[in-house]
Amino acid sequence: MEIAPCPKCGQESPFKLRPDTQHHGEIRCPTHGHLWISKPTELKTPRRKINRELFELVPGDMQEFCWTCLRHRDLLKTIRPSVSLQAHHIFEAQHGGIDHRDNVQILCDECHAAVHRTRGQLHRYDSISNFQAFVRHERLTQ
Repeated sequence: MEIAPCPKCGQESPFKLRPDTQHHGEIRCPTHGHLWISKPTELKTPRRKINRELFELVPGDMQEFCWTCLRHRDLLKTIRPSVSLQAHHIFEAQHGGIDHRDNVQILCDECHAAVHRTRGQLHRYDSISNFQAFVRHERLTQ
């Protein structure tokens, strides 16, 4: 086990790398207890930016509301101005998903976060091989 400074107080504390999580590692500070440490910038996986082109794959009339909670863009802005609609890969690019209209849905921030939490709990990609066969077929026919 390595030693690293606590991000809150700077006290040298036991540090353990955790490649099995989205975090870089965990630290056990005697003062602050258990804390997660983010990956250093040079170790982070570059993230794809969800751009307007991905959003535009969805037909225009389907871009105005969340497909999960069915709240319209205007209602979301009334409830909480910081909530927005986002394009979401049904099968993530990192798991073989492609930028195709059948693999994109529009979600509000809250539903998008819920989808990713649920995915982690249910191990959604146990049947990924079926989708990978679909992806290969789509790429061949494009």
